[in-house]
Amino acid sequence: MQDFDELKKLKAQCIADIREALPLYADRLNSIDERLMIYIEDAISNEGSHSNLYENLGIRKELRLMSSYDLDPERVKRSLRAIEGQWANGRHVKGGLKFSTPRGSQHVRLMPFQAWLIFEIYAFKVDVSMEREYHDGDMLLPTEWVRDGMVWDTRRLTQEAHWFLTRKSGKTELGGAVDFTEVGFLGDVNGQALICTNSSEQSQIAYKAIREFAMQVDPTCSNRMGGKYFRMTRNGLNWQPGHPMKGEIKCMAAGKTSKDGLYASVVHADEHGQAGYVNAHSDMQAAVDTCWGSTGPRREKLLLHTTTAGRIKEGPYKTKIEQVEASLLGEMQYPLGHRIRTSDDYWCAFLLQLDKWELTDDLTKLDDPELFKKVNRSIGTTVQPTYYRERLHEAATGTEDTKQEVLTKDFNMWQTGRVQKWVSPDEIRAIQSEWPTGGYKCPRRIDDCTADQGWEVMVGSDFSKGDDLNGNSYLAKRWRDDLQEMEYFADLDAYMSEAAVNDSPIRALLMKWAEEGWLHIVPGKTFDPAVAVNRIIELDAKNVNFFGFGYDPYNAKTVINALTQWLVDIGLDPKTLIKPVRQNFATYSPAVKEFDYMVKRGYQLPDGKVTPNPMIHLSPSPLWPYEFSCCQLMESTDGMENMKPVKANSSPSCKVDNVQMLLSALILHDMADGSIAPQ
Repeated sequence: MQDFDELKKLKAQCIADIREALPLYADRLNSIDERLMIYIEDAISNEGSHSNLYENLGIRKELRLMSSYDLDPERVKRSLRAIEGQWANGRHVKGGLKFSTPRGSQHVRLMPFQAWLIFEIYAFKVDVSMEREYHDGDMLLPTEWVRDGMVWDTRRLTQEAHWFLTRKSGKTELGGAVDFTEVGFLGDVNGQALICTNSSEQSQIAYKAIREFAMQVDPTCSNRMGGKYFRMTRNGLNWQPGHPMKGEIKCMAAGKTSKDGLYASVVHADEHGQAGYVNAHSDMQAAVDTCWGSTGPRREKLLLHTTTAGRIKEGPYKTKIEQVEASLLGEMQYPLGHRIRTSDDYWCAFLLQLDKWELTDDLTKLDDPELFKKVNRSIGTTVQPTYYRERLHEAATGTEDTKQEVLTKDFNMWQTGRVQKWVSPDEIRAIQSEWPTGGYKCPRRIDDCTADQGWEVMVGSDFSKGDDLNGNSYLAKRWRDDLQEMEYFADLDAYMSEAAVNDSPIRALLMKWAEEGWLHIVPGKTFDPAVAVNRIIELDAKNVNFFGFGYDPYNAKTVINALTQWLVDIGLDPKTLIKPVRQNFATYSPAVKEFDYMVKRGYQLPDGKVTPNPMIHLSPSPLWPYEFSCCQLMESTDGMENMKPVKANSSPSCKVDNVQMLLSALILHDMADGSIAPQ
C-alpha cells in the first residue's frame, strides 16, 4: 500500500525542482520549439493541480537527459514538420499531414503536449560502440566514426515510448503519424512499421489514419494495382516496386502474428493496456514480443505504446506501467543540472492519469475541471468542454458496465478488479426460513417489525430515472434478551414501470412476482416517486419506527425531496434522518464483510461440526435469491483491497438494486451505532 502523504510531498518537491532548474534549459527548449516550454510551464502551474506526479517526474527525467546527452534539435524539427507541416503566424504554409476534424481533413498544428511527445522520442542521441575494429578501406555508415581504432555509431537514444492517455486525446492518430512518417520519409529506406493490437478490428482503427495519410500523399494509391507511390491493401501498405523507398506498414492482430518476413523498425502497440492474461498467457504480448524481436538488426528502432487503462486486473502492460512508475519515482534521487546516465534512459513516458490519492469510484469527487484536464490535455480541441460531465452523468445513471467504461477509458483508471462469488442464492434461501422465536413474534414482512415489538428500522433507497427497478430495502434490528444479542431482519419493496416490465427479457418472471405481491408495477413509462413515499407513510402508520433513510445522491433526488417534505410535515428534522450513502468501494467494503459474516456465522458443536447460526434473516421474497444470484464481488484497483457488489453481467435481466440498498441500510446502522463515521 502506498503512502499517499509521501507521494504528495514527492510531487511538491518534483515541481519545485523543475521550477528551480527550468531556466537552465529554457533557451535550448525554445530554440527547438516554443511549445515545449509552454507545455512544461502549464504542467507545473498552480502546484500541478492539473498534472499528476508521474507526468511531472517524466518532465524531470527529460530535463536530466538534457544534461546527460547531446541534443538533436534538427531531428525533432524534421519530425514535427513531417507531421504538421510548416506554419507561420498561426497559419499553415506547406507540407505535413492532414488530420481528421469535425470540418473534414485539415492541417492541424500540434498542441504543446503533442509537441512534447515528439520531443521525447527524437530529442537525444547517444554514441554506441559497434564493438569492431576499423581497418583501412572499411565502409562506414554516415553516422559511424572511429575512436582509438574502434568503430562507434551516433544514434537516437529513445527506443521505447509510453503514451498512456485517455480516449479522445488523439493518441492513436498521432501514433499513426509517427508510423507513417518513419517508414515513409524519415527512417530507414527499408523501414517496417508493425501495428500490434488485441484484435483485427482495433488494428483497423490505427491503420485507418495511416490510409488517410497515404492517400494525401498519393491519391491514386487506393486503386487495386496501387498508385504512383504506394500499394495499399486492407491490412497493409508498401511502396510500389521499383521505387527507391522499400518500407511497409502491416497490421498484426493478437493470435494471428506470422513470424516470417518481419524486420520491424517501428512496433506500434496500440491499446496494449487492454491485454490481459488468460491461463498465464497474453496473445497481445506474444505479438508485441514477436514483432519487437524482429528489430535486432535495426540501428534505430522504436516500440511505441499508445493506450488507455484496461478493464483487467492483471496484464503485461499494467505490470509494465507499474515498473515505469517505480523507475520514475527513482528520478528524485538524481539532481538536475548534472550529467547522470541510467539504464532506463532508453525509454520515455507520458502518463495522463489521476494522482494515486485521487483514485475513486465516487463520481461526485471526479466532477472537477482540474481533474478533467489532468486526464486529457485536448479538452476544447478533440473533446467538447462538456464531455466529462456528460460522461459522469452517463456513469451515474447507467449500468455498472457503463460506469466501469467511463472510469477506465475517460479517467485512465484500471477498473476491472478481481471478481469473486459472494453470498449464494442457496445461502439466502436458508435464512428466509422460520427460526426459533423464543416467544417473540417472527416477522414475515417489514410491516410486522413494529416499535412495540422492539424493532428499529433503517431504509436504503435507490431510484433510477424511471425505467428500471426502483425500491427500498429495509433493515430492522432489535435486542433479544434470550439470545443476548441483536437480531436482524431484512425486507424489500420493489417497483417497476409498466413500460419497463413490458420491455424486459424476464417479463414473465416479473409478472409472476407482481401476482404474488412482491413487485409493484406502476402504470406508465416512468416511476412515480409518490408511490414509494406513500409506502413509507403507510408503514409509519403501522407503528414501524424509522431511524434513518440512506440514498445514492445521484439517483434519488425526486423521491428524497418528497420524503423530506413529509418529515417536515410531521415535525421531524430531515437532516438527522436522511443521509447520502455513496455506492463506491470504500463505503461498501465494510458492509460487504459485515453482511457476509451475518449470513454465514456458525458455531462449533462438541463433535467438531459447525452448525449455521446466522445473525440475520430475510423476508420470503423471491427477489432476494434472484438478485444475489446476479451479484458478484469486485475488488477495487487502488491497492486498498475494498470490495463492493456489482452485476455479474450487463444483461438487462441482471438486477442487484435491492442488495445494494440493503447494504446502504446496513451502513446507516453502523453510522448510528458509531462503528463508522458519517459520510
